[in-house]
Amino acid sequence: MTEAQQQLPELPDMLAVEPVIITKDGKPVMVALSLQQFESLLETLDILSDREFMAQLREGIQQADAGETISLEQLKAELGF
Repeated sequence: MTEAQQQLPELPDMLAVEPVIITKDGKPVMVALSLQQFESLLETLDILSDREFMAQLREGIQQADAGETISLEQLKAELGF
């Protein structure tokens, strides 16, 4: 915590790279994130909480793993491009 206070002016630059784990007495007690990282985390949580989307994503992954794919040219033809 003391080190975090001393490094506060540099914290925004540090957070631009990755989150920072802040410790107290050598034990993690909090995480500092940039606003961009925080917004990204919220967006990820929103996506993961969409049951319908996640079901479709899992199905798509299973299809890809099973080799059930089509080429870009086939997709364009099916869509009329």
